[in-house]
Amino acid sequence: MIAVLGEALVDLLPAERPGLWRARAGGSPANVALGLGRLGVPARFYGGLSRDGWGRWIRDRLRAAGVEAAGPFSEDPTPLARVEAGAAEEARYRFYLRGTAFEAAGWPQAGEGVRAVHAGSLAAALPPAADEVWGWLERLEDAFVSFDPNVRPGLTPAAFRGVFWERLDRFDLVKLSAADLDWLAESEDRDAALARLRAVVPWVVLTLGAGGAVGFCGAHEVHVPPPRVRVVDTVGAGDAFTAGLLAWAEAAGVFGGAPLDRAGLTAALVFACRVAGLTLERVGADPPTRKELEARGGEVCGA
Repeated sequence: MIAVLGEALVDLLPAERPGLWRARAGGSPANVALGLGRLGVPARFYGGLSRDGWGRWIRDRLRAAGVEAAGPFSEDPTPLARVEAGAAEEARYRFYLRGTAFEAAGWPQAGEGVRAVHAGSLAAALPPAADEVWGWLERLEDAFVSFDPNVRPGLTPAAFRGVFWERLDRFDLVKLSAADLDWLAESEDRDAALARLRAVVPWVVLTLGAGGAVGFCGAHEVHVPPPRVRVVDTVGAGDAFTAGLLAWAEAAGVFGGAPLDRAGLTAALVFACRVAGLTLERVGADPPTRKELEARGGEVCGA
C-alpha cells in the first residue's frame, strides 16, 4: 500500500462564460492518490478533509477509485484553488487555505502494510500540515519515500528551500518540474542544483512540459519526449505523471529494493508520460484508469 500525504481541495476553473466557474476535485497529493487508485495500485490518502458537501464529493471520488481517505476530518470548509491560466498554458493558482480543512491537525498514524509514501506540495511547506508530513516521514524510516515539492511561488515560503535541501537523504525519488528546480536553486545554476540532487537522491525525475521528461538513476540518464496528444487542460498532468511513475515502481518491485537499470528507467518514464498525456486531453485533474490506458494501446505496467 502507498500512503499519500498532503492536501485535498477544489479547483475552480474558468468556464466558457465570464463569471462562471467549473468545480473540479484537486490538490496535488490527492490527485496522485486518485491516479494510483485508477491504475489499480492500493493507496490511502492522509490529509485534512472537510465534512462539507465538497469534502464528501472528494472522499466519494477517491473511494470510487479504490482509495481510502484516512483524514483527519474537519468541520471547516474545503480549501479552494482558483485556476488563472488558459487551457494550454501552465496552470497558475490563487489558493484559499486559511480557516479551512487544510489546517486540520491530528493526522492518523500509518496503518500496516505501508511500503511507500508519497508527499510534497503545500502540505509539506505550510504549517500545521507540514509538521504532520515531516513527522510521518521521520517515523516511517524503512519506507520508500517519493517527494514532489510542487512549488507555488508567492505561497510556498522561502524557508522551504532549506527544509528541502536539508532532508534530501530521506528521499528515494524526487520528481519535480524545471520551474520547481529553478525556485529551489534560487541563485544557484540549474545544472549545479540538479547535481546536488543526484548526489544524494537515488532517483530524480525532471519534467519539462512540452519537452517531455528526463530521469536520472546512478550513472543512467534518460530523456523521453512527450506523447502526441491534443492538449485540453494542463491541470493535474504532473500529478498523473507522478502516479504513473509510482505505479510502475510498485509493479517492478522498486519499493522492495529491486534495482533500477537504464531499461527500467526508460520504461518508467514512458509509462508516466502516457498517463500524463491522457490527462492533458481532459478538463481538470482527471487521470486515466488502467482500462483506458489499455484501450489506447502500449504496455501497461504489471500486465
